[in-house]
Amino acid sequence: MTHARTERGLTGGSRPSDTAARLGPVERIRLWLSYQRYALLMGGLPVVIWSAIVWTWPDAWWAWAPLALVALWFVRQSVDIYGRFPRKMRATLLADHRIATGRFRPRSIRRYCGDPCFRVVAREILRRAGIPPAERRRIIELYAEEEAERGHTLVFARADGSVQIHVDGKEIRRLPQPGATASAHPGE
Repeated sequence: MTHARTERGLTGGSRPSDTAARLGPVERIRLWLSYQRYALLMGGLPVVIWSAIVWTWPDAWWAWAPLALVALWFVRQSVDIYGRFPRKMRATLLADHRIATGRFRPRSIRRYCGDPCFRVVAREILRRAGIPPAERRRIIELYAEEEAERGHTLVFARADGSVQIHVDGKEIRRLPQPGATASAHPGE
């Protein structure tokens, strides 16, 4: 598959495919396992460790409750990750549609690169778009870095929207907002 090149050397988009991707039961199971790998690890591993300790050292009953609480904390976190599956599938199906119609652009996966659980989705989407593995890694690393940078930006704005101040750890920028009305009272 030939891709157009854009600024920064990233792939520009996809060609329309001849057939829309159809997800059969085997593909859905594969995606579920792929997208839930962190949830499976976070939920299953602590329970297995706790069970092994209970089985191996039945006389250490005094440690079971504290270890169970730690395991439950991990299980609770994994439940949140399990709950993200519908959004992950929706993102994949939307990307499949865009790939099939030739409207897919790699920059559309940028929002998935801030969270390690969603980077799996971004990687899968890029794979489906026919982007080579080395370029996939490069794109995801770039977008993950940009998302991390965005996460460290603090924005102050006046109530009337006339001025925004961005503080990102490197610089402070004062940006006037186009179309905003400046206050008639300078002390406000």
